[in-house]
Formats: sequence, structure tokens, C-alpha cells
Amino acid sequence: MTVSDNDAPAAAAPAPADADAGQGSPLRVKENRPGIKLIIPGAILLFLAPLAGFLGGTMVGSPGAIGGLDPLFLWLFIGMVVGGIGGAVALLGALRWVRANRGAD
Repeated sequence: MTVSDNDAPAAAAPAPADADAGQGSPLRVKENRPGIKLIIPGAILLFLAPLAGFLGGTMVGSPGAIGGLDPLFLWLFIGMVVGGIGGAVALLGALRWVRANRGAD
């Protein structure tokens, strides 16, 4: 069986450079919903700050004297405070995200 000129696929003719210069819709990039950029770092701080505080407290060690603030407690407390701030930031981002998605339906 031979292929004739009528059976061959047609090659697309190149369009002139100025044929569709101003036609078509512009490319629109969809931005992230507001709040996502706050949820991610807030959640990371929420989970990792207390662990980092515990790690810092165990690295410093405990003095042999009785009384006063133990460094483990102090570092863990600071880690919990920073984690709480991270939780508040994540919550703020979640509220912002919910408000932005409320009108999307």
C-alpha cells in the first residue's frame, strides 16, 4: 500500500507574525489565597518551638544547686511562648483564609 499526497497529514502553515498580535485574553496567574502564607510558618513554629526549647534546655544542663529557675524549665517555657505565638499566627492565617473563601462559592 502506498501513501499518496492526499493521504499524508497536512503540515500547518506558519502564521504571519503580525496576524494575531493583539488578539486573545491575557495570561492571568491565580494568586494564593490570603492566609496560606501565615498558616504554614505559624504551624511550623507551633510544633517545633517547644521541641527546640526542650533541646536547648537539655543542652544547657542543670546546675547542682537546689532552688532558682532550672534552665530546662526556662528554655521549655520560652519555647512554649514562641509556639503559642506561632499558633496565634496560624489561627490568624486560617481566619483570613476562611474569610477569603467565603465569597468564592
